This record gives sequence, structure tokens and C-alpha cells, in this order.
Amino acid sequence: MTRRILIVDDDRHMVRTLCDIVRLQGWTPDGAHSGEEAVEAVRKQAYNAVLMDVRMAGINGVDAFKAMKAVRPRIKVILMTAYSAADIIAEAEREGALKVLSKPVVLSGLLEMLEQTRQAEKPVLVIARDTDFLGNLQDMLTQRGYETLFAKTLDEALLMLEKKAPPVVVLDLRLKEISQEDSVLAIRRVNPEVALILCNGQTCETDHPELLEGRLIHASLQKPFPPARLIQILDDVYA
Repeated sequence: MTRRILIVDDDRHMVRTLCDIVRLQGWTPDGAHSGEEAVEAVRKQAYNAVLMDVRMAGINGVDAFKAMKAVRPRIKVILMTAYSAADIIAEAEREGALKVLSKPVVLSGLLEMLEQTRQAEKPVLVIARDTDFLGNLQDMLTQRGYETLFAKTLDEALLMLEKKAPPVVVLDLRLKEISQEDSVLAIRRVNPEVALILCNGQTCETDHPELLEGRLIHASLQKPFPPARLIQILDDVYA
């Protein structure tokens, strides 16, 4: 799973340096050099985290954070400041910034916080062939703080389920190489405790309907379904 981070500072050298550092830790960084540029980047791309300076030309980091939250309410932002402006720091904390770090940033502390951000993500494995469905789902889940893993075949999904052990699987039943019932049972054999959510355009076909009720299936959604319904189910699982 690629984890994207946006690094924002009007000091271009600082942006380049931090991008190089987080890239070595497995992140995919983008850079921005103003609050306005950062807000526009967030409109176009979902990020797992944003690291942003408070004092910049144009809108400051706190105002940029507010604008980002209007676009992506659960965005995770870490702010940096070289100034001891208590009022700005207090405002950032009220708005929900994960942390306000003092500059120069202590790299060990920053990397530890990014690792905590990574661990706090809630993984969801999505098994589907529909490219449009996958793309829309990824953006929506990332906005809501969910780490999204994807598989286009059942074999690929079972391997990922075994290695990464996501607690939730969203299964689009239109897989050609295996029946709906066998897909469910195969997933359950690998992880009997997984919360399995079915996304389907038709009634699930099986000679043993009792197998696909209650303990084997957590929830079933008929496509097209309201995105808020899936988020509600996931929030309940992770509550």
C-alpha cells in the first residue's frame, strides 16, 4: 500500500530535504510551497498525511489546514513552526492538528509520529475487478482515514489477507474464476474472524444460503449503494 504525504513549506530546500527523508521510510511525497498550493493539491489527491509549516507567504498553515478540512474532513495534518505563537498553536490544536512541531524539526520525533499515523490507519481489503469502483472507493476510504488494500483476483486477495491480516474485506461478487459461495468460504478459511462485506448487483447465489448468513457475512450492500452506508458499516466495525 502506497502511503502519500504532502510536505508544505515556502523553503524549497526544506521541502526537498524532507521529501528525501520520508521517501526512505516508505512514503510517496509531494511538495508544495504555499498554503494555496497545498489546498489545491489536497483537492486533487487524497493524502495519508500532510506535514506543513505554519508561517508562509499568503495564507498560513492553520488557515490552509482549515481549508483542507473543508475538502477532506478527516485529513491528518502535522504542523511545524519556528515561532512560539501560543495563539496560533492553540488554534491549530483546536482545529484537530495531530501535532505542532518546533523547528528545526527533530527527525526522530517526526518519523515516530509518521509511523504512529501509519499504524493508526484502519486497513480494508477490497476485492474487485471494476476499475471505476476501485478508484472511487479508494479516494472515499482514504478521506475517511482507512488504509485501502486492493486485489483483483481471489488468489491475490487470499495472499494479501494472509500476509497483512486486514480486519475487514469488501468483496465485489463479480469474480469470474470462482463462485460467490466459494469466494466467501475461501476468505473465511484464511481468516475466520474477518468482517466480510459483500457488494453485489444481484442476490447471492448458493445452494447453502445458511452459509452466507450471520457468522460468515458481516453485511451485504446492493450496488449502487450510498457511500455513507459503507462508511457507517466500517466505522461500526472499528468502533
